[in-house]
Amino acid sequence: MARRQQHGAYGVGGGVAPPAAPVDPRVAAFELEYAHWVEEQSRQATELRAALQSHAPDVQLRVLVDAALAHYGALFQAKARAARSDAFFVLSGVWRSPAERFFLWIAGFRPSDLLKVLEPQLSPLMDHQASEVRKLQNTARQLEDALSQGMSKLQQTLVDTLMTVDVSPDGAGGGYAGQQMACAVGKLADLVDFVDKADHLRQQTLRNMHKILTPRQAARGLLALADYGQRLRALSSLWAARPREPA
Repeated sequence: MARRQQHGAYGVGGGVAPPAAPVDPRVAAFELEYAHWVEEQSRQATELRAALQSHAPDVQLRVLVDAALAHYGALFQAKARAARSDAFFVLSGVWRSPAERFFLWIAGFRPSDLLKVLEPQLSPLMDHQASEVRKLQNTARQLEDALSQGMSKLQQTLVDTLMTVDVSPDGAGGGYAGQQMACAVGKLADLVDFVDKADHLRQQTLRNMHKILTPRQAARGLLALADYGQRLRALSSLWAARPREPA
């Protein structure tokens, strides 16, 4: 639906809508892969919930936690492959539900925001654990700010490049314009690097959080993350089904 809206937007203002670009098969494969990823996360959450309710031993919880962390790693790898095919598609978040997209930051959630979601679910924390969590939050915020600044610089560079393109109706300077547009396209390759770095930060934050927590706390935290994603998707469904005023 988002793609259809994007294609239709080209015709606004009397312009001629270009033919719809063919969907990259690797992007289509990622959409299916993400749908399967969500299903598997739901299954893992059911296992984590059952293990916590039955007071399973730490050995069993550790196996489930490791599986959940590996599952996140698989998502980051899949996103990296898709970003190399179409970075704009991954950054747009059209493969996620609308409520999830509302909170996106460089194709995913901010690690510092996820830590805010997690912290109330982990209480009580030992003093040294709480201190380490605060350090992790501060580190995540600093690295997020650095990546955000890098994205802003890239955007400004693209603006500066595009504003130098000669678009005069007589076609003068067309060769130079082509070179400038090619330069702008080349700069967009940096988007893949930003997706990779943001996902690396998300993965490292999860791993470092795991090191701070006991197996039981880590299981509760991963369950909270899964439930959070499920609630956002449920919110999206309710929003789509809301009563609307007649046109």
